[in-house]
Amino acid sequence: MTALHMQQSSWPDIGRILQFDNGAVIASIVLVLVVFAARIILIRFIVGKEASLSDTRRRWISIVQNTSIILGLLGLIFIWSPQLSTFALSLTAFAVATVIATKEYLLCVVGALYRATSNPFTVGDWVEIQGMRGEVIVEGILTTKLQELGTSSSRFEFTGRVLTIPNSVLLTQTVFNESYRKGYLHHSFTVTVEGGVDPNEIVSIVTPILQASSEADQQIADKYKAMVKRVSRTDLPSLEPKISVSTTALGKMAFTSTLFCAASNASDIEEKVTLAMLKKVANILNAKAKSTS
Repeated sequence: MTALHMQQSSWPDIGRILQFDNGAVIASIVLVLVVFAARIILIRFIVGKEASLSDTRRRWISIVQNTSIILGLLGLIFIWSPQLSTFALSLTAFAVATVIATKEYLLCVVGALYRATSNPFTVGDWVEIQGMRGEVIVEGILTTKLQELGTSSSRFEFTGRVLTIPNSVLLTQTVFNESYRKGYLHHSFTVTVEGGVDPNEIVSIVTPILQASSEADQQIADKYKAMVKRVSRTDLPSLEPKISVSTTALGKMAFTSTLFCAASNASDIEEKVTLAMLKKVANILNAKAKSTS
């Protein structure tokens, strides 16, 4: 009986722990309701009647959401601090088990602190994390939400999907910030055609298209380059368009075009150059076929 009594006495007194203070309960309910109501009112005020939100409005919504959670937690800790202090030692084992059980959530919170201190990106930036690309729309305490960008020819267009990434990923994965590519970028693409074609004829067709596309926004591109250099303290490569020729392992010819252009025009320019190149190749091959027949 003595051993059993000692074993039972080593566990926390559950009955005492469950003796909640009615005043603290009421205060907790009031605090939660006030914080929740204030959060809804502020978010509605920020959103207003806009059909789509700007990056500034999204940034303020993230601030309101994160601040309301932090204030609510701090308020609950303050309200329940007298009760917590009475059995803090009894809850040590419970706290350790809670930490183990909520390890992923704690890593997400640490990831949010890393994001806040190192500032790898902000709302409105284009980023790539663990192979996922998109525009940052929400910076939360546990997750970061991206509006997904497409791949290949549609890599500058939104897919309509929203990616939710746990902040713990930020602690182990490299974050690629493509914010400067949101406006203007060095766009490079390759078109592969059959061999036996004079590459000079292809280059003579593509070069004027690249130059015309580059010169259309030359002044804006120069200003954007100066802005990127001032903000990131790094210089961008030359803005002059160029085309290079190489061969593949199968003996085909690969034409790689590079130019500095607006991100919104990149897909159209790539399509225009590709169509002109394929049309020229088809004409050359047809002419050869007729001459041999």
